[in-house]
Amino acid sequence: MGRKTTGQNPFMVGVIADEDMSAFKSLLLPEVVEALERDEPVTVLGLVQEETACGALAGYVTDNCFHIASLYVAPDYRRQGGGRLLMHILESLLWDEPDIGAIDLSFTTAVTENETLLPFLDAMQYMQENDSGKNIYMFTLDQLNPVTLPKQSDEKEGRIRSFAQLSEDMLRAAQKQSVALGTPHPEQKLTSPQLERELSCAVVKNGRIEAYAAVDDSCCGALTLCALWIGDTNRMLLNTMLKTVIAHAQELYPPQTHVAVQTVNDQSLTLLMKLVPKARKVSYTYRRTI
Repeated sequence: MGRKTTGQNPFMVGVIADEDMSAFKSLLLPEVVEALERDEPVTVLGLVQEETACGALAGYVTDNCFHIASLYVAPDYRRQGGGRLLMHILESLLWDEPDIGAIDLSFTTAVTENETLLPFLDAMQYMQENDSGKNIYMFTLDQLNPVTLPKQSDEKEGRIRSFAQLSEDMLRAAQKQSVALGTPHPEQKLTSPQLERELSCAVVKNGRIEAYAAVDDSCCGALTLCALWIGDTNRMLLNTMLKTVIAHAQELYPPQTHVAVQTVNDQSLTLLMKLVPKARKVSYTYRRTI
C-alpha cells in the first residue's frame, strides 16, 4: 500500500479486495461496477483519507496496455494530490509486469467534470494520441452552416428512409448482418425504441438496408450520431447520409439543441468541419509508456 501526506491530510492507496469493494462502488463508473458484478478481471485502487473512501481508479489489461476505465476523486478531497497518488501507485504496481508496456485513458469532455483531466494528464506527462479523424465532436444546430436535404437517388441506387418508415423485420435483418460482419452499430439494437427513429435513416435497395446512420441521446443527452455504416456503396454516400441526418434535425429540433457526431476517419472529419467549423472536439485518449 502506498501512503502520502499532504499538509494535514494523509492519503493511503491500495488494491481493493472484494470484501472491501462496497465502500468504493459509488466512486466508480456504473459500467465498471457492472463488470465487477460479472466477475470480470478489473483491478481497483482505492484512495482513503482518515478511514474514508474518497477516490478510486479502476482498469483492465488488454493488448499489453493497462486501460484506465474509471478515475475519480470526491470533490471535497480534490487538489490535495490524491489523483496523482492513484496514478503513481498504479505505475509502480505495473513497473514489474513485463507484459504491460503502457497505460492509457479515454474520456469525453462532454462531461464537464472531465475537462480537468486535460491539464492533469498533461502534468502527469501522458501524451495525447493521434486519433486519425476518429473522434467525437459537439455543436448546436444553430452553429451549422445552412444544410439542405439531399436529393433522393432513384430506386436503382437505393432510397433513403427514416427508421420510422421501415419494418421491424428489415431493421432486425440489418442488425443481424451488422453483428455477423462486425460493422459499426449502436450499443442497443437497430430496433431499439431508444433510437431517434425519425432522425435515424437507412439506404434501402431491393428490400434490404445497404447503409444506415443511427441516432440516439447517448452522449450526455445530446442528439448523438452513434453509428454510421455505408457498406460497399459509393463513398459519396457518407456526405449524403450525414447531411440527411442534420437537415432533418434542423427541421425537428430547436436551434440550441446539442448534437454529438463521432467521426470515423479523416474524410468524415473534413466533411463535418465544412458543415460546422465551430464543432468542438470532446473525446480524447491519453497514453504513457512505462
